[in-house]
Amino acid sequence: MTLAKAMWAHGHSMVIEYPDRIKSEWKAGFFYRVVGKPGTTNWFHFAIPTPVIVDGNRLAIDSVMIRFRSGSVQADITNVHVYDGETKIASHDGLNLSPSSWNWPRYEVPGKPEIKWGVGISIGVRFEGATDANNTLEFSSVGADFLP
Repeated sequence: MTLAKAMWAHGHSMVIEYPDRIKSEWKAGFFYRVVGKPGTTNWFHFAIPTPVIVDGNRLAIDSVMIRFRSGSVQADITNVHVYDGETKIASHDGLNLSPSSWNWPRYEVPGKPEIKWGVGISIGVRFEGATDANNTLEFSSVGADFLP
């Protein structure tokens, strides 16, 4: 597989869908730390810079990646959804991701569709801990690989 482009967005670009479910947040030079309120779920959204046409050819999306870590198994990623504009093109549900060190999981986009409007990655999260440390997630970046 030869990639045409790999595009990434820093954790700073994250948008929180339900800010009222967050106890605290901190954007540092190297990541975005979020402490969720106990017993809540949320969605974190990232817009990926998207080269839809390169050298006259429309690109297709191969996969997306998330670079993150968790304060405990009680703060985890449960879903990774990928959008092209308003159309959902991939759903990875039923996840239980809570690595204690920086991790970099990759999620394939079935059918490797051509991209028309721009890629968005939405990450479902769950906070079930009793302490701030247990309810901490940190995101350094997210990205997507594009095929010619």
